[in-house]
Amino acid sequence: MELIVISKPSFFEGEANLINELFESGMERFHLRKEGAEKHEYEQLLGNIHPQYLERVALHQFHELAADFGIGRLHFPEAQRKSGQHLLLPPSEATILSTSIHKTDQLADLENFKYTFYGPVFQSISKKDYPSVVPNGFKLRNSTRVKVIALGGITTEKIDLVRQMGFDGAAILGSLWNQPELAVNHFKKSLEKCQTTDPM
Repeated sequence: MELIVISKPSFFEGEANLINELFESGMERFHLRKEGAEKHEYEQLLGNIHPQYLERVALHQFHELAADFGIGRLHFPEAQRKSGQHLLLPPSEATILSTSIHKTDQLADLENFKYTFYGPVFQSISKKDYPSVVPNGFKLRNSTRVKVIALGGITTEKIDLVRQMGFDGAAILGSLWNQPELAVNHFKKSLEKCQTTDPM
């Protein structure tokens, strides 16, 4: 099962070093999402991420920076997808698009996207006013080629349950960044859990 890391919503001291350490520890995908960020702040952070890791970064804002940093992953939040902003991109098979949904019946509308976040699956850790949208006994039914990544309230202890629900992967945010000094250790445990739950 895949594991995706989403950045802390705000910038913090030593962030680039910690991101690089997470990459060195096996992080395959990092979604850079900063609420209310300035473009120059994005540029500064990306400039301090080791170049060999930039291909694993997905941009949520300032998509125009992708060309400058050799980034081929772009994320379009639900509102941007619904307004068709992703359709304004020049056609490119090399660009991997992702988005977010809150209802599973929206999966059929994601023809241009490789994967989507769905949630909150559990009560959000980073946003206390985001309760779970998943009913008890939920089992994902997905007849599309779009991979569905569980988001919201994901902890290491809940990864087995996420897999049982039928998700293709899990995204971690609040459980990782609430204690940055423990982020690498927490990530390694979550990654091991994702890998060991996969069938041999």
